[in-house]
Amino acid sequence: MLSAFISSLRTPDLRRKILFTLGIVVLYRIGASVPSPGVNYPNVQQCIAEVSGGESGQIYSLIN
Repeated sequence: MLSAFISSLRTPDLRRKILFTLGIVVLYRIGASVPSPGVNYPNVQQCIAEVSGGESGQIYSLIN
């Protein structure tokens, strides 16, 4: 399996696509940790806590 990955990196087109995908994942992970301006985080936590009491909270817990 490692040899298949290495050989895929030797192909310029696949290497470009793999590096692009990894770059997008890294940017997404960095962006997810940056707080949004103007959003009151304690209010968001309170809203999630209120919603988690019902059926929709069970769906949210599956996603989270």
